[in-house]
Amino acid sequence: MDKLKDKLKKRGMTQEALEKRFTLLRTMMAISIGIVLSIVIIVIVSDDPLLAIKYLLIGPLMSLNNFFSLFTMWIPIVITGLAVCIMFNANQFNLFAEGGFFFGAVVASAVALSVNLPAGIHPVVCVLAAAVVCGLMGAIPALMRYKLGASEMVASLLLNYACLQLGLFIISYFFRDPNAGSVVSEKYPDSARLMELIPRSNIHVGIIVAIVLVILTYYFMYYTRWGYEIRLVGQNGKFAKYTGVSIGAVTVFSQMLGSALAGGAGAMETLGLYSRFSYTDLTGHGWDGVTLAILAGRNPKYIPLAALFLAYLRKGADLMSMRAGMQTDFVSVIQAVILVFLLAEQFLSGYRQRKTYALSKQLETAREEMGG
Repeated sequence: MDKLKDKLKKRGMTQEALEKRFTLLRTMMAISIGIVLSIVIIVIVSDDPLLAIKYLLIGPLMSLNNFFSLFTMWIPIVITGLAVCIMFNANQFNLFAEGGFFFGAVVASAVALSVNLPAGIHPVVCVLAAAVVCGLMGAIPALMRYKLGASEMVASLLLNYACLQLGLFIISYFFRDPNAGSVVSEKYPDSARLMELIPRSNIHVGIIVAIVLVILTYYFMYYTRWGYEIRLVGQNGKFAKYTGVSIGAVTVFSQMLGSALAGGAGAMETLGLYSRFSYTDLTGHGWDGVTLAILAGRNPKYIPLAALFLAYLRKGADLMSMRAGMQTDFVSVIQAVILVFLLAEQFLSGYRQRKTYALSKQLETAREEMGG
């Protein structure tokens, strides 16, 4: 029987292999439906649909600058995607990555403008300060859920807007440039800026940090005790408690770690791309992280590819807006459609049931043959 199981495993005829194929099919179908729907909208709305579709689908590859912009957009959403992956794996629908990203930029700006340090050390201190502060703030929704029974989703949403208003207050009253015509901070000292890797490309050292974080997050989640406990709590909290896992400690730690990553991402974004703090609203990168975490099935190793897909869509939409006069808002429609189909329990459930039934019949037949 063991030989039979090994043979079936090699041929991909196992429940685990079936689940992987089903997940991949669901994801590809959801993406395809989202893209087709966007093309239909373009055809209906645009005066020149062929030009608009051209820039949406191949615009990011039409010049070197456009191609570089993909990776500029890729850096922050990869890290927020990792942040949400960690939080969601603990079965906590915490949405603080959005507020954490924004407030991380605020903290980094405050440190950059308040402390004089040598180049190389200065941005590291700024990013670490942002990560620590946002990590501590990210514990608030988790503690409210664990201690008070409050919804972590509602608590994190409220915390996002508290961070927005507090951040704008800090910049406006302590670091605002009095000579600027809008609410922006003073310019960052050169020592606080992240090093640009490719001249005039806006690709900064944050891309290396993002790649390293992908590797470290995957290793942490699948090869360490803490990562295993986070996933165990998310999959079966009662069993985790029975085995001696501290549900509260694991829950709070996972939310703090994810929030710290989001805060660090905001710090690197503002110090890598901008000369001063200029945000006036939440950036949306935290919501992108939610999309990526769901698209990647909460697995960190799939986040880079999912982020590249989303960055490609965003860049294509930007080019389409500039060249063909189409609004970029429909990218949010694509994201929403993808999320709806991925989260819908009944989407392709019939296909899944048929394949599962066929697999069970094959195993039953094989057992009968072995028994005979």
